[in-house]
Amino acid sequence: MSKRQKGRRHRRVNRTPRPAGRARPVAPQPAVRPPAAAPQPAATPDLGRHAARTWQSLRERGASGASLDELAAAAGYQARTVLKHVTGLAGHGLAELRDDRWYARETAGAPTG
Repeated sequence: MSKRQKGRRHRRVNRTPRPAGRARPVAPQPAVRPPAAAPQPAATPDLGRHAARTWQSLRERGASGASLDELAAAAGYQARTVLKHVTGLAGHGLAELRDDRWYARETAGAPTG
């Protein structure tokens, strides 16, 4: 190695390895309960939790339906993500598109939430 090599020069400083164990013992953490006020979307066997959350938001909009932007704001996802979700929901027969609004379809095979 020549003295003029620049790439590895900084490696000469502080090459001592760190100790393997923790520096200080970990204090036990108190159990924290999740807030009961935040309702969780119902777990469905056919849908993932994110698609189920989008579908729950669509169901809450009722008979008036929701545009893609309204649904994205209600579900908390990007519009492109919500579009993927409602397209998948339409494939399952749980949602339908009329004009520019999405509507939840309540069918006998629909998961209950």
